[in-house]
Amino acid sequence: MFVTSAPGKVIIFGEHSAVYNKPAVAAAASSLRSYLLVEPVAEDQVLELNCPNLQFAHKWSTAQLSEITDSHVLVTESQSVLLSNPLLHTIDTQLLSGIDNPLQRSAAQCFLYLYLSIVPSHIRSALRCTLISTLPVGAGLGSSASISVALAHAFLKLTQVPSRDLINQWAFVGETCMHGTPSGIDNTIATFGGALQFTKNDTNGPHELHPKKPIVAVLTYTKIPRSTRTLVSGVRDLYDSMPDIIEPLLDSMAKVALRGSVALEQADLEQVLQLVRVNHGQLVALGVSHPGLELIRNLTTELQIGETKLTGAGGGGCALTFLNESATTNDVEQFKDMLQEKYEYQTFETTLGGLGCSLLELDQLSDPRVQQIVQLFRIPGPNVVMEQVDNILLPGGPADLPWVF
Repeated sequence: MFVTSAPGKVIIFGEHSAVYNKPAVAAAASSLRSYLLVEPVAEDQVLELNCPNLQFAHKWSTAQLSEITDSHVLVTESQSVLLSNPLLHTIDTQLLSGIDNPLQRSAAQCFLYLYLSIVPSHIRSALRCTLISTLPVGAGLGSSASISVALAHAFLKLTQVPSRDLINQWAFVGETCMHGTPSGIDNTIATFGGALQFTKNDTNGPHELHPKKPIVAVLTYTKIPRSTRTLVSGVRDLYDSMPDIIEPLLDSMAKVALRGSVALEQADLEQVLQLVRVNHGQLVALGVSHPGLELIRNLTTELQIGETKLTGAGGGGCALTFLNESATTNDVEQFKDMLQEKYEYQTFETTLGGLGCSLLELDQLSDPRVQQIVQLFRIPGPNVVMEQVDNILLPGGPADLPWVF
């Protein structure tokens, strides 16, 4: 019995400009994580998936799964991991009947695809896999990549001692199951943690950043629905209508991302705050902000606690607030309370650039501690409290558990 875990991610600099092959910067939101408990079950020949956050549970008989011909063989480090469309189609048509909720269906599809691809038939056994998360779904914080990494890590753990490179490859396949054409950044951040500077189609791949000290920020989820596709399309229309104006703006955003990478590594908070303010203004000029995001930024200015920018596609979604050195605990609590009570936004205080995927072997713990952890996964989804999960499970958190990174 064991638990795997992986963080979400935030884009710090470079939203939208990254689409035009400009550099961007992303980091792990290490306090916002998915957790997967894998345990044997007494019921013979059953594979079970429970997702309390999605209010979803389903069982598949191993006899049913044995009818699926897996086109993959177990891969080694030197082999490429590629998506098998025939296997994906078979799962979709034969194993997901009756699962109509899009989020539940997507989670089940990714779960089954990775399980059938990674775990050889001769070692499959009756298992219960329970997934809980402190990441809001659909907020642009990489929740699906976090789940894919936790699943890939767990299934590889059943077969071998997994490397992070192989976890990352399979997690990308899981992301492809759910999103079609992911960038690969979300799963890379969720696997390795830390912070990355990346450029689309760069053959050299992402560049790891190594900040001198942890970066603490407040993430605010507005719950305002938005379409990433529509927002990206709107920027494209703007670019096409006035390329002589928008291209220099995108170039300026690229310079912000590059300078921001240096400032983050040097822990130059003053420079980071200035660049956050500039980058948000650039995104406003592209038309991707929202009044709900601007009120967070205005409150940040009013309380003089730092600088706020939108993160992700914009148009709602999330805002990212970097705290200045003069911000007190009371100031931050006042900021969070006002957003939660007046606007019903969700706020999360997190360290950026922290730990990636992690493994916790429960047989190393005392029986009372194991029971406490298992009971946490039994709580019905709507009743799961983030603080409770953090206090019991968070890698590097209060419980000081022996997570392996």
